[in-house]
Amino acid sequence: MQTPTVFISYSHDSDGHRDWVYQLACRLVENGVEVVLDQWDIQLGSNILKFMEKGLTNSDRVLVVCTDNYNQKSNEGLGGVGYEKNILTAELFSSQDTNKFIPCIRGVSTKLKTPVCLGGRTYIDFTDDGNFDSNLKQLLHELYGIPLKPKPVLGKSPFAPMDEDALPSIRGESSTVFFSNRFSDAFPGVRGIQWFRQPADAIERLRILFRNPFVFHESTPIWWWRTGDMHINSFDVLAADTVLLDHQELVIDELAAVNAGAYYQSFVYIKAKPSEPTGLYDPASVPSQVEHWGYAREEFGLFRGRPVTRAEYDDGSTVIDGKVVDMDREAELRVRYVTPYNLLIAPHDSPINNNRFDRQRDELLNSILRGEASLDTLVGAVLQLPKRSRA
Repeated sequence: MQTPTVFISYSHDSDGHRDWVYQLACRLVENGVEVVLDQWDIQLGSNILKFMEKGLTNSDRVLVVCTDNYNQKSNEGLGGVGYEKNILTAELFSSQDTNKFIPCIRGVSTKLKTPVCLGGRTYIDFTDDGNFDSNLKQLLHELYGIPLKPKPVLGKSPFAPMDEDALPSIRGESSTVFFSNRFSDAFPGVRGIQWFRQPADAIERLRILFRNPFVFHESTPIWWWRTGDMHINSFDVLAADTVLLDHQELVIDELAAVNAGAYYQSFVYIKAKPSEPTGLYDPASVPSQVEHWGYAREEFGLFRGRPVTRAEYDDGSTVIDGKVVDMDREAELRVRYVTPYNLLIAPHDSPINNNRFDRQRDELLNSILRGEASLDTLVGAVLQLPKRSRA
């Protein structure tokens, strides 16, 4: 998944507003987004106009933080906001269908929430701080190109002949019921928390949990949860202590099966040991990743058993023995964790799937990694979450 680059355009309305923009930028960076922001990218003596031009032109997306002051300056062509408006308008004129510019509303009192040049564009309203986390989640899905509510795959005509290779149907069974049944098969008799600290034993239990079929043409009922969330499409065993969960290589350290409440509250906790680095990246980035996320990882491609950089994977070619080689879509995307890492596995309609819990969940998982909290604390927090209506 390519790292998006974002430029934030805003007006310096007050110290409080500058701090809010700074905090938004920090949360984006913590979630893997490269942010261009004057507060950390401009030094004394810098060419501000050049910074604006480069940021607006070279970034993948532009967040336009709209306030009454920003909108007025943009409409009247005043100051730095007015200068940025000229660049923005020129790009909109040349590509009217672009979705590069995302208005982020912050306390606009007028009926028109954006500058005139962005009128009619869809926006995110960050005015209510109580909805910040849910709005941030929506924004991250947009920046990474992953729909928050993905369009279902076009189904097969009920009048078409049966296709033996088609995915099976889950036949209306909810994800929580499906997961509960698989959990009972993999961890029979578990009540409360049961630990599995032998990798072979833990992996055997995961084999049962992920026995086929666990992907259906209507849904993917089992998801993983960490800094983000995603449905699980594939599971494979790579070694006696290592599994491949979609693209994630996990060297199993320990596993906990949690069945401490109702059937819909059960989940699996996995802690992974650090993997050997690929040698493709500078290890100096590890401390900053740990500071931002609580762990460090490497994204790379695996081509005929040989690791290649994420950039080479995206480009579809690599250099071997000084020669450019077309990988012809043979490379597989991989994620390897070079520090301890943990995650949760639960049904899609688990109470864990609650955007108001996202930040607390990640903080608790990081605290467990640091030895500052126990799994019991996380379990207690999950049991306090409301049941999802679809569960």
